Amino acid sequence: MLLLARQAVPIQTLLVIEMATDSPLHVAFLPWLAGGHLTPYVGLATRIALLGHRVSFLSTPPNLLRLPTSDSHLPPLLHLVPLTPSVQAPVSSTSDLTDSTEHLRPLLRCAFDSLSGPLADFLSSAAPPVDWLLCDYAPYWAVPVARSLNVRTAFLSVFGAAVLGFFGPPDELIRPRRLAPEDLTAAPDWVPFPTSVAFRLPEARTAFGPAFGPDASGVSETYRFGVTIRECDLVAIRSCVELEAEWLDLLKDIYGKTVLPVGHFPPVAPKESVAADNLKEWAGAFEWLDKRAHGSVVYVAFGSEVRLNREQVREIARGLELSGLPFFWALRWPNGLAEVLPEGFEDRTADRGMVCQGWVPQVSILSHPAVGGSMTHSGWGSVTEGMQFGLALILVPMIFDQALNARLFEEKGVGKEVPRNDKDGAFDGIGISETLRLVMVEEGGKGYRARSKELKSVLGSKEVQDSYVTKFVEHLKSHRPA
Repeated sequence: MLLLARQAVPIQTLLVIEMATDSPLHVAFLPWLAGGHLTPYVGLATRIALLGHRVSFLSTPPNLLRLPTSDSHLPPLLHLVPLTPSVQAPVSSTSDLTDSTEHLRPLLRCAFDSLSGPLADFLSSAAPPVDWLLCDYAPYWAVPVARSLNVRTAFLSVFGAAVLGFFGPPDELIRPRRLAPEDLTAAPDWVPFPTSVAFRLPEARTAFGPAFGPDASGVSETYRFGVTIRECDLVAIRSCVELEAEWLDLLKDIYGKTVLPVGHFPPVAPKESVAADNLKEWAGAFEWLDKRAHGSVVYVAFGSEVRLNREQVREIARGLELSGLPFFWALRWPNGLAEVLPEGFEDRTADRGMVCQGWVPQVSILSHPAVGGSMTHSGWGSVTEGMQFGLALILVPMIFDQALNARLFEEKGVGKEVPRNDKDGAFDGIGISETLRLVMVEEGGKGYRARSKELKSVLGSKEVQDSYVTKFVEHLKSHRPA
């Protein structure tokens, strides 16, 4: 099978970890296709390869070409392995396998499910043999394939422990007892401690069907989670005990198997994350940030899978304008910013705001001393990345697990959620403005700013986070196949 290798660069630009010399592992990774899954999978794969173990990263050929590896080249022990689906995936000029729209996801799952044969071919012929397959929730068929070939398996979750804990044990995921959106608006009975982690009714109505109902692939999202968790040898969570100790303990109880946190994979060498060719293009943006007061700028971004509508964009713009705060807004809009922003907005905020269309060097911006807060859709990767730089959070959950993440982080005291309409979940510019000012500058938000800086010492520490990876790899080594 064809292996796509990347040229290595000096390890000091990535992560300096002592190379393991005793019986290296061969670990394979199989993530779901979305960018929010690929990025953390690449992060852990890179760190395991730098520990001296062979890593095979499995995905479709188009996704391997789109991997988020602009920070650096991959280390020499990490190999990209293309698996070609037998069912054609829906790809067009406006949609790819990393940023799919809602109506395409079931079709993408059908294509993804056809990778079971290519996965079996790879695992049966890999040399040296694969010891462990680390797979996402979506390939529920991967664990039986691996087991038949004497490969041990771990479910590697890019979701936090609180989200998994809210949805419950495998049997509840496979044969759910919650049969209506209203059942998702309170913590379930298997959670033994008080928590606000639950959906509000408008969110529950949006989430219920896609989560619990079978789609074109023939199974539901919760079924995929349930079978993968039930069948795997262990569960690995992109989290840490300093943030989610009570939820990690709960998962051990309800799963009845080993649950290991693997850390958050903090970015390395932020300034180097912008490719040399792009440094000149972004020089003006960094000069603009250099002129702002320390911690005064709020970074605004909603990830690659959230599709804001016109009204939401305009209310965010209104809130930014009303707040009077400096801001850096990474905005995706297919037909250009002039079509969607309020008339005159950029002129009225030109002295304190910057709006950029499309991709931005996010890690480099978040790490800039002028940035003190992050207004985010509350995706797990985005909120933990913000905390790695000590940023207070303004939480605007939109889809999937984001509402549960927002409740968790407000509960942990690191951010404040923007108020929403109880009937339809809409937000407005006044609520955006008031929350921005509270979190960023007002006395009442001092606790959010302080708590975020406290967590930076844990989530932003390479030493602390790398220790989680080291312990995880030691577990894989001591439990490799006979």
